[in-house]
Amino acid sequence: MRALVILSALFVVGCGGHDEGEIDEVIGATCANDRDCDFRCYTGGDFPGGFCSVSCASDNDCPTDTYCMSESGGVCMFACPAFDCRRLGRDWSCRDRSRQNGGNIEVCSGG
Repeated sequence: MRALVILSALFVVGCGGHDEGEIDEVIGATCANDRDCDFRCYTGGDFPGGFCSVSCASDNDCPTDTYCMSESGGVCMFACPAFDCRRLGRDWSCRDRSRQNGGNIEVCSGG
């Protein structure tokens, strides 16, 4: 039980206090490399201007306002239309993408 409490605390701290719907160095900030983010900087067609996010294997690895998508081997991305993708930049829009564990959902993506 003690290990579960410690792991839960580490996850909350690890997410850097990401507030739902906010763009920050955990999820959504523009970046050029990993040093610009709390976790990882994703770049390329799906991530115009760079995108700070968290690697994931399932939705449980992501903050509550994101889903684990199959891009780049598993990355947490904002769900839309709940999140206005235009806040991320002009090259971002709501697109149907594959989830890491199967199925599709609309998330903010480039390209």
